[in-house]
Order: sequence, then structure tokens, then C-alpha cells
Amino acid sequence: MTNTMTYGPPPDSDDSDESSYDGFYFAEKLKREKFKPHVPPDQSLYNALMDGDFHRVCELIDELHFEVDNPVCGGQTMLMHACHNGNFELASHLINKYKANVNKQVDSTMPLMLACDCLSKDGVVAEKLVRLLLCKGAIINVSDKFGMTPFMFACRNGYTNVVRLLIKDVSFEARDNQGWTPIFFAVENNHADIVKLLVEAGFNATIANNKGYTPKQVAEFHGFYDLLELLPRENSVYMVPTDFLTYSTLRDHVPRIFLKSDCPEYFQELNSILRALNMENMVEHFAKSRISLGEFLNMDDKKLCDIGVKFPIYRNKIMKGILDFHLHHWSKKSIARVKKDGMDNFYDILMITGNHLQHLVIIQASLRFVIQNQLQNKLGQPLEMQLTNLHSSLNAYRGVINDLTKTVKYLGSFSPPKNPLYINYDEILAERKRSKVRSYFKYTTIILGISVFICFKCKWMF
Repeated sequence: MTNTMTYGPPPDSDDSDESSYDGFYFAEKLKREKFKPHVPPDQSLYNALMDGDFHRVCELIDELHFEVDNPVCGGQTMLMHACHNGNFELASHLINKYKANVNKQVDSTMPLMLACDCLSKDGVVAEKLVRLLLCKGAIINVSDKFGMTPFMFACRNGYTNVVRLLIKDVSFEARDNQGWTPIFFAVENNHADIVKLLVEAGFNATIANNKGYTPKQVAEFHGFYDLLELLPRENSVYMVPTDFLTYSTLRDHVPRIFLKSDCPEYFQELNSILRALNMENMVEHFAKSRISLGEFLNMDDKKLCDIGVKFPIYRNKIMKGILDFHLHHWSKKSIARVKKDGMDNFYDILMITGNHLQHLVIIQASLRFVIQNQLQNKLGQPLEMQLTNLHSSLNAYRGVINDLTKTVKYLGSFSPPKNPLYINYDEILAERKRSKVRSYFKYTTIILGISVFICFKCKWMF
């Protein structure tokens, strides 16, 4: 056998130009190397993590000089694997010794999510992992690419103690990509204890998902009739009147000059504030109680509770919004003005007056808010310079208020006692009854007179 490989036509073929052979012939058989699959250097670390071998994982970390927050085999981090597998000892060791990042995110997944969805399905282990992560600053209100939050995983898996641990800090408006709130996951998996906790905490049990189904309908579909007793019954829906939500007439702009309406004073602005706070579902409580803008801007926890805002988390959110409203800088440029050389008609003057009146209501509410909270020592001790500036500003503004009050009273004198087109149907019916009585009395009198006349006539004849 020669050392040099030769190639050409095969020996049994014709070596002429007319040969149709187009290939090559190798004198020696080709030797192909055996394929060896690529094994990542951290494959052994991954296997140890899957087996839950605590000591082997610690050895490989030091042996490979592996960074604790790096993904293993291109997947999740070691802490994520420990949380997902329910390995509390390893998770605690990774956090305390190697300073693993509890908020490390890989493909929108975080350790707290995996701890609430651990494969061990043991509520005690899940609670220990969650407490460990929370002590190290794990973020609660975060979602993955499917919209799932750690709290939703805990509700789905039935970890009651984890739900109790997280419920005070979670967002009540959180929804996944399918429109499911946490209560859907508890109902879907028939976790009665968690459903009861969520309803008592104030989660909306009547909101529908993207397909239009409510938690109650999901429970009925699966036959979980015991959950129906825990879910609130659907009451008659209160529809806020349309004129409460938008300015529809002139008297809505100038409520203290024209005739009183059913709509509370500047309720439209109250609705806008609630909508900015993402609390538009609370507007019905204020509409039922007929709360005006001035009253709303001075509401405290007790007043909100009295009108039906049941849960503290909603009351705190509304009160924070009221405080932010009062802290907003007010400027004279925000009110409308009349130009000396302007050609404004009577309607324009009324609208400008209404704008001034609305600002007066807001300023009055802000002053009451400051006094109310100052008496309760909630705003701290003001500086002497602040009190002096406030006193001078109030004195300067008192004259403006007096002048505007005179204007408002003058314009109010044009308002009739009743709407010219007002029709009192009760008065019309009463007038009809009176006319009937008068007609009966008239004909009765005539008949009695004729009868008396006939009697006297007959007496004279006999």
C-alpha cells in the first residue's frame, strides 16, 4: 500500500475520452473521524442542579469559577433552578454566600415567580423561599411576558400562606395577557381558602376576562358550586347619569347662578380626578351620595368609608390623589380674563364668571384642607415666613372675592324662581279636580233652586 493517495477512473473502466464516468476513484478507503457531541463545560453543574446535589453544586462553582448570576447552559440562573425545584438550602446558600441577585431576570422570569411556582408543590417550602427572597429585596409587582405575576402563581398553586404574605403589597389591578386577575386562578383550581382571602381583601370578583367570562361563570362551568357562596352576589348595576360625567348645560358651568340641577356642583371635575387615578370604578359611590367637588377635596378616611368605599387600599389611593391635587401649584394664568378692549358677549361673560367661580371653590377647598390637617397636626409646624406670606396673600385675595361675590349676586338676580318651561303635572291634576267640584256644585245648586221653586209654586196653588 502506498502512502500517497491517488485518484482517477476506476481500474475496470475504459480510460478513453468517450468514457461517461464523471466521478473520482480513490485508491484508499477514506477514514472518517467519529462525531463527538459538544458538551458545555457547565453541563455537570446543570445536572447537579437538577439532581438537587447541594455539595456537588458548591464544588463545581468553585471548580469552574462560575459566576453565580450567569445562566447555566444558556437557560436560567442557579438561584432560579433552586427556587423552581424547591431547594431552600441551595437557594439560601447562593444568596448568603455567593450574593446571588434575587431580582435577576432571564427571559422575563425572576426567582420570586419560580418560588411561587416551585415543582415541589409544597406550600411550606414555597413560603420559606418567598420569605427568603423578600428579605433580600425581591420585587413583588412584576410580570413575565405572559403577564403572570408571582401572586398569580401562588393563587394558581394554592399556596395560602404565600398569598397571605404577599396580599398586602400586590397590585389589585394586575391582569395577565388573557385578562385574568388572581381570583380567576384561584377559582379555576378550586382553592376556596384563597378565593375567600381575595374577596375579603377587596379584589374585584365581578370583572370579566378578555373573553367576557367572570369568576362566577368559571366556577359554574367547572361545577365548583361551593365557591359560588364565597363570591359576592351580583347586585343591580348602578348607572351614573350622563349629565354627572360631562358638562351638558350652561348651569353645569355656573351652578350657583342658575337653577339648581340634580348634578352635584362640578361633579364632572371629580370624575376626571378619579379617572386620572385609575379609580373610575369608584365614581358610583360619590354619585349615589351626591358629593360635590368641594366636598370631595376635603374627604378623609372616615368620610370615604361612610359613602361606601369599603377597602383601605382604595381609600388610601383616593386620599393620596386628593393630597397631590392640593399640592399642585396654582397660577393666576389658569383662570380666564376679560380684556378691556374685548368684544365679549353676555354668554362669554357668564363662562368666564363660571371659570372664576370654579377656581374659588377649589381654593376654598384647599384652604379647608390645610386648616383641617393643620388642626390634626398632620402637616407639621409651618415657618413664620410661610405664615406671613399666606396672610398677605389671603388679604389681597379677600378683595377679589368680595368683588366677584357682588358680580355673582348681580347675575343671580336675573335667574327666575322657576324655569319658564317648567310644568307641574300635579298642579294640573289638582286644578282639574277643583274644576269638576265647582261644576258639580254649580249644577247641584241649580237643581236645588229649581226644586225649591217648584215646591213653593205647588204650595201657592193649593
